[in-house]
Amino acid sequence: MSEPLRIAAAVEGATDAIVVQAIIEALLPETEFEFQTVQPESSAAFGSTGTGWVGVYRWSRQTTMEGGGSFSGSSVVRFHDVVIVQIDADVAGVTYASGSIIDSPRDDLPCEKSCPPPSATTNQLRSVVLNWLGEKNVPTPLVFCMPSKSIETWVLAAICPDNRMVKRADWECRDNPESRLGTLPKAQRFAKTPADYRARRVEITSNWASVVSRLTEAARFQKEFEDAVKDR
Repeated sequence: MSEPLRIAAAVEGATDAIVVQAIIEALLPETEFEFQTVQPESSAAFGSTGTGWVGVYRWSRQTTMEGGGSFSGSSVVRFHDVVIVQIDADVAGVTYASGSIIDSPRDDLPCEKSCPPPSATTNQLRSVVLNWLGEKNVPTPLVFCMPSKSIETWVLAAICPDNRMVKRADWECRDNPESRLGTLPKAQRFAKTPADYRARRVEITSNWASVVSRLTEAARFQKEFEDAVKDR
C-alpha cells in the first residue's frame, strides 16, 4: 500500500487554508493525502509568524534561513511531497513599510501591473516571493497558489457563479472581491469566517471545475499542482 501524499500549505489565514484544502479534494478525488498547514503556525524556535501576507513573508524568510539560504534546503521540503505557498495577488499593490517590514531582501514591492491580464501581476509577484524564499526559479516541490485579486475571487465563482458581477469577463481584475460577500442575496450571504467557509467547503470542491474553466489563475494553479503531484 502506497503512502499518502504529504501536502504542506503556507497560507495567509484560516479561511485560505479551508479553500486550498477544498480545491485539493477536487483535484485528488481518488488519492489519499495528508494536508498540513505550516503557516500560520507557531513554532518553538521562531514564535508566531502571524497572518496575512506579512505572515507568509516571515514564514518564507524563516524557512529560507532554516534551509541554509534557500527554500530547497529546508525541512519542509524534506518532509513533504508538495508545498503550496498561497498569497493573494493584491499583495502586489502594497509596500513593505505597510507591513512594518524593514528587512526585505529587495525593495521589490509594489510590483502591480495593469489587469488584464492577471498574469502580468502574478508573474511579478511570483518573482518577489521566490526572492523571499532564496530561489531564482520555482523548485520542486513548490506550487504557487496566487488568486487574482484574492482567494474570494475563486470562492465566489464557485458558490455564486450566476452573480452578475462574478459573471463579468474582468472578474479576476476586480479589486476587493471579498466586499461582495455582504452584498449577496440574503439566502446566499456568508461571512469571511472559518465556520462559514467550512460550511461551503463541499460546494467549493464540487464546483471547482467550473472555476477553472473561467479563471486563468485558477487554471494555472490546477496545472502546476497536478504537474507537481505527477513529478512525485
